[in-house]
Amino acid sequence: MSDPRDLWMVGDVLDAMSGSQIPNYVTRIVQEVQGWLSGAVTDEYQADLVDIATGNADRNYSADLEYLFTQLEWAGAHADIVPAAREAGRHEDAVILSVGPIVLDEGMRMMVDHAALFAAGTCKRVWLVSDTWIIGDILSYIPHIRALCDRGVELHFLLVTPWGYSEIPWNQAG
Repeated sequence: MSDPRDLWMVGDVLDAMSGSQIPNYVTRIVQEVQGWLSGAVTDEYQADLVDIATGNADRNYSADLEYLFTQLEWAGAHADIVPAAREAGRHEDAVILSVGPIVLDEGMRMMVDHAALFAAGTCKRVWLVSDTWIIGDILSYIPHIRALCDRGVELHFLLVTPWGYSEIPWNQAG
């Protein structure tokens, strides 16, 4: 192995999955996203979910994304919340929301844009909170992930469902 970042130990994966390194405010954001997602799987939304699951509808959850952003306004005291942040680059931490109608590819682009352009020099940690993991979207951003890691930016991917969440480690592989 030529690069030590290519080596993952079982403990590294378990630590990431346990969430032990996740700040309390990020955990609270994830819990609020979980609650928002839970609204999409209640009985009143089942018909929409069937359409989404079968590909017969756009990703347009009945739960209002603006409502979620309003619920997360408190988090602006801790991190830049993207895409809801009014001022980019105020904090060393950023939380990128890629949920509901915001597809993973768009979330990845927002992550790169925020850390490399809008908050360059300020941003040290990025938490990408997503309800989707699509390996093709991730692979297309590997060069960007490596460049951000080389600049010293810590990247964290939190996969969220209505029933739980887990960090998928990618800093070592970045």
